[in-house]
Amino acid sequence: MTQIHKSLACKSLLGILFLSSFVSLAQQDGPSTHRLDTFMNESCEMTYREIPADSIAQILKHKVYHITQEVKNLYGKKDSDIHKFIVIDDGEKVSCFERIQGDTDLPKFKSYIREDFKLTDQTAPYFQGMLDLTYPLPSWKPDKREFFFTNGKWYFLRDAYFRTKQGFEVTVDADGKILSICYKMKWDEPESR
Repeated sequence: MTQIHKSLACKSLLGILFLSSFVSLAQQDGPSTHRLDTFMNESCEMTYREIPADSIAQILKHKVYHITQEVKNLYGKKDSDIHKFIVIDDGEKVSCFERIQGDTDLPKFKSYIREDFKLTDQTAPYFQGMLDLTYPLPSWKPDKREFFFTNGKWYFLRDAYFRTKQGFEVTVDADGKILSICYKMKWDEPESR
């Protein structure tokens, strides 16, 4: 019986020693962390800018920000690498807008839309403007933007390849309340104008 207790105590002690050594090895020492933080602060510059637009305020529940991260003087390069992000702040956390990869349902994007917003002939230009700010077109693409309503759905054209159109498809009810949003890489021909 005492042998069992000794064995359990020995195993527990070994387990505690293993965990404490693992935790201490996993942590970096203070001076290294300080040097790494200094390097990052000297090499990176971040700016945050709220995108103040009527289209965002009328359609979305939350504020939208444009973040620019500039990384400079790495590897002896004189030029900088610039990364840009568009995010939404819901008051509790900041999130990127959903990424479009092929045909993509956008339930999070739909959840950001105000409950009282109705997509109609009068508000569609604002919706288009909001899409331009939250999902901007690359500057190298030709401007193929247009929007129209057919069969209970709004279509916001963003791009076109030969005869194939792609963009946002927004399903609405009879009052214009948004039921779903998706991005389609190819629209059925009867839906297109």
